[in-house]
Amino acid sequence: MQRKAQKRDQLYETLKAAISGGQYASGSRLPKEVEFAEKLGVSRKTLRHALERLENDHLIERIRSKGTFVRFRRYLVLADNNQDLCMPYNYIIPGIIRTAERMGTAVSICAFSAFENLTEQQVIDSITRQNAGCIVITNKIDENTRIYQQLKHLPLPVVLAHGHLEDHSFTGWPTVAYDEQAAWRAAFLHLKALGHRRVAAGCHRADLQEIRGWRRDAFLAMTAEIGLDPDPGLLFSMNVRGEDADPVIHRLFREQKPPTAIVCYSDFWAPYLYRSLEKMNLRIPDDVSVMGFCGAPVGRYLSPNLSTIDLQYEKTGELALRMLLDHSHPLLELVDFKLESRGSTRPVAR
Repeated sequence: MQRKAQKRDQLYETLKAAISGGQYASGSRLPKEVEFAEKLGVSRKTLRHALERLENDHLIERIRSKGTFVRFRRYLVLADNNQDLCMPYNYIIPGIIRTAERMGTAVSICAFSAFENLTEQQVIDSITRQNAGCIVITNKIDENTRIYQQLKHLPLPVVLAHGHLEDHSFTGWPTVAYDEQAAWRAAFLHLKALGHRRVAAGCHRADLQEIRGWRRDAFLAMTAEIGLDPDPGLLFSMNVRGEDADPVIHRLFREQKPPTAIVCYSDFWAPYLYRSLEKMNLRIPDDVSVMGFCGAPVGRYLSPNLSTIDLQYEKTGELALRMLLDHSHPLLELVDFKLESRGSTRPVAR
């Protein structure tokens, strides 16, 4: 008897994973019961039991005289309200959409602001009526974040995309993240390998107390450890879009011993830094190398093309949806970052 139950459970889990993983596309009809049981190598009774459970999970629909169909599944993507093109969700969402198309499912995109005036129960009712799960994309989340408070009791799977390494520990949500410290360090290692020693580093925080996951003192210690000049004067701050580059470049190159390379907080800073460097008759990369960080498309269209650390945002979106569909994933998945060496960096002139 126990063996029969194990076989039923195993078949149920196998079919559930196949449906969630897109092996049986949304809206497709499953084979007739006799054929299906034979194909799976099980009895019709075992198959019937598994199908009943899948129907209870709303994964399939059995229609008399027509057959058994995979239900059309829709997933909700919730993103920050910020409309700025420099926000990561703009580049994560296409990865989700392309993966949904390949896996025979659909996604809806919605901003957090749509739920701002709703109670937790209203949010839960609204989402569960129309969706089979949810992906949350945000740069920052904690236990007091409103969207977390509204979703923490959602009876559907939730995946956090572009989270931090520790976020899953309090949300309980599977999280797609990248190792920010390691990725940022990789940019400086690349410049060190090209012979640079004085490398300026940018941050959007005016107090410069945290730089891409590194506390200020730890970051300076890291630069010294890999053989770079740990001069605090090489640290600089600009607004998140990098539009106030002129005074920064003037200070770095006219008020102190200049750097031979600059690392942007994000690729979106690069156009402004390029312009400011040009105003001062500094050539890229002959006089100064410029390194980006994030891998946004803008870097490929600059002249020279921007070297960068590509955080692979589209892959983040793809992995987030796959984690939502496949419950066997671990709570934390790290997306690999890639060094893209292009025309804006070169060995330092001797």
